[in-house]
Amino acid sequence: MKNKRLLGLFCALTATMCWASNYPVSRLIFNCDGVTNLDEWWSAWLRNLCCAAALFPVTFMVKGNSWGSFFGNWKKDWKIFLFLGAALVGEGALCFAAAKYTTAARTSLFANTSPVFTLLISFIFAKELLSGRKVLGVLLGLAGIIIAAVTRGGDAFTAGLSTLGGDLLALVSGVFWATFTVFGGDASSRYNGVFCTVMYRLCGLLVMAPVLFFCNITFDLPLTVWLGLLYMGVISGGVAVWLWSCAQKYVEPGVLGSFGYLSAFCATAFSMLFLKETITLPFILAFALILGGMALILKPVKKKE
Repeated sequence: MKNKRLLGLFCALTATMCWASNYPVSRLIFNCDGVTNLDEWWSAWLRNLCCAAALFPVTFMVKGNSWGSFFGNWKKDWKIFLFLGAALVGEGALCFAAAKYTTAARTSLFANTSPVFTLLISFIFAKELLSGRKVLGVLLGLAGIIIAAVTRGGDAFTAGLSTLGGDLLALVSGVFWATFTVFGGDASSRYNGVFCTVMYRLCGLLVMAPVLFFCNITFDLPLTVWLGLLYMGVISGGVAVWLWSCAQKYVEPGVLGSFGYLSAFCATAFSMLFLKETITLPFILAFALILGGMALILKPVKKKE
């Protein structure tokens, strides 16, 4: 059981690193040469489509998956697939849209307040115990995120513009991700990760379809945009979600939620490296608080003899 938990933590860590790279990639997509007023919601739908198209054939290469089981499982659990698909695509679309209006580091920091919502949702619906140590860990991590967030900073594309709209979009995306983390474990325990990932993406396309009526739909996009969407769709949106589904089998939701802190730090580091984000003393303090909070949440509970 210990080895399986370690495997789950490794899967969660790998997925987190992939997702951390999404923030600077998204920011670059909206600001690359040749891009003029790229519609964020249409782009988010295309990203989801890339993921579904790439992974759908893979579903039937996995042992136990067939056309019959695919439709049979859909008929049996279509409600939970739609619910989780909506939560997943909602998180991705909001986070992607946020990158158009705020820096990659700020998008990551606000989106990764999700551990707070994860523990609250787990406590209310999944009856997960809120120990004093976990609460303290969340508070330390949240304090680090707040300190970094209130430090205005900027990147190569900010030009002094307000980031409030993007900050709010990123914050709401954290609620969607917390919902997916808490309620996704049951489906992951009954179905393999590839099947779950594809089903979530297909349902996400369906749920988000009405939004397309209000979008500026175009396929005339620069190659850089297509490559970025493919990366986020196939690697971050497909492979990473599959790894996260595997992690959900062996690791409790409250612990998985804490990986948002690591994602926030990695995204900030990537932003400083590729988008000329500035590093300040408050960012260093935030980093220390974030690691401290993760250490408290991830520390195993000693069983009484």
